[in-house]
Amino acid sequence: MATARKARFIVLDGIDGCGKSTQARLLAEHLTHASGVQALHLREPGSTRAGERIRELLLTREHDLDPGVELLLFAAARRQMLRELVAPALAAGRDVVCERFHASTFAYQAVAGGLPESDVLALLGRWSNEPEPDALVLLDVDPREAATRRAGPTDRIEAKGLEFQLRVAEGYRRFAVLRPATRVVDGRGTVEDVARAVRKAVGLDG
Repeated sequence: MATARKARFIVLDGIDGCGKSTQARLLAEHLTHASGVQALHLREPGSTRAGERIRELLLTREHDLDPGVELLLFAAARRQMLRELVAPALAAGRDVVCERFHASTFAYQAVAGGLPESDVLALLGRWSNEPEPDALVLLDVDPREAATRRAGPTDRIEAKGLEFQLRVAEGYRRFAVLRPATRVVDGRGTVEDVARAVRKAVGLDG
């Protein structure tokens, strides 16, 4: 008797403008085609009704939020998404592809925002880590190049400028060191080249 296929929870992360939305969409399409089951494509923060409200609060320029407040709001949105969407999808045999997860919070709120790294990781691990991703891919793009890719008005966090984004990029590199299972993919190639590298990084190609 054939063993039932295990659905996978895959996260794509990286600085603003690295291409993660495009690559997450392409990966979800690939997983859907490969399995015959519609993969679930999510974004963080957001995807749930509560998460989208939290996203609006976090990204609007109307509020000046302390990094600690940001941390708690991101954790709350993530926990809601995991319980409301991710866990049920995996239980139903649907792959899940999510834009952003713990690496983002670590990079933005800990390394760039100045919060203690261990405190951030401990809070996320305790309150918003179930189910845990099966794979994490970081798209590595220089912040200067990433800034040229972004179109339209910036949100509150994007508007913090290049120096902040450089610290965020350093935060992602530090996260990859602390979590060696993280797969780092060069995001500078063509969309198709990066998509192939992402699939290879998560064990879908060669």
